[in-house]
Amino acid sequence: MVNGSWTSWSWNNADRRYALWAVAPEVRWYPGEEKTWYVGAMFKAGQFNYKFSGTGRQGDLLGGGITGGYQLQLNKALALDFTLGLGYLNADTERYDVIDGVRVRSGNGTKHWIGPINAGVTLVWKLF
Repeated sequence: MVNGSWTSWSWNNADRRYALWAVAPEVRWYPGEEKTWYVGAMFKAGQFNYKFSGTGRQGDLLGGGITGGYQLQLNKALALDFTLGLGYLNADTERYDVIDGVRVRSGNGTKHWIGPINAGVTLVWKLF
């Protein structure tokens, strides 16, 4: 399975910004005959740019972890997929200030996160 996301929000009144894209391929194993519960492994990569105050941050994220979940069959073609992923994310960030409409770099850093990295409820439509 491959999950992806993209968002790009901007609030002009306070020069706010929130943008993100990410892709997360996942391999799943469904034990048992009913094939409702699963465990898996995922990889996640993307980029972000957000600015909610005077200083913004942008950068790359990379990580992965283990996933688990449950698929609730609604009928032959539709199911609800409940999932949770735990693992590690690394984000290389650059801080910036906007001066006269130009982004001016004000520092950089690296953030490490261990914990929940994915959670969701997805409507699944089985075509075949």
